[in-house]
Amino acid sequence: MLKHSRFVPSGTPSDALGLTELHVRAHLSSVASPDDDEHAYAGEVRINYQVEENGIRVQGEIDREPDAPYLRDDFDPERDVADNPLSVPSILEGQ
Repeated sequence: MLKHSRFVPSGTPSDALGLTELHVRAHLSSVASPDDDEHAYAGEVRINYQVEENGIRVQGEIDREPDAPYLRDDFDPERDVADNPLSVPSILEGQ
C-alpha cells in the first residue's frame, strides 16, 4: 500500500484544498504506474482529510505497490548493484 499526504495551511486560497487533493492523487498514481502516468490510477486513491491546528492534512492511499524497485520496502541497493554491475571501467571498455 502506498501513502502520501500534503498539508494545506489555514488562510490559503479556497481552491488550495482541491488542488492539493489532485496533487496527492497524481503523485500516488505516478509512483504506482510503470510509465509514471499521473492519471492511470488516480481514481483508485482514497482521500481522507484530517483537520489539524493550523490547517488540513490531505491524506491519500492506494492499494498498489510502487513500480520502481528502489521505492519498495524490500529493495536492497547492494544486491541491486551486484545484480546490475555498471561501473566507470565497464563504461569505458565499450569505447
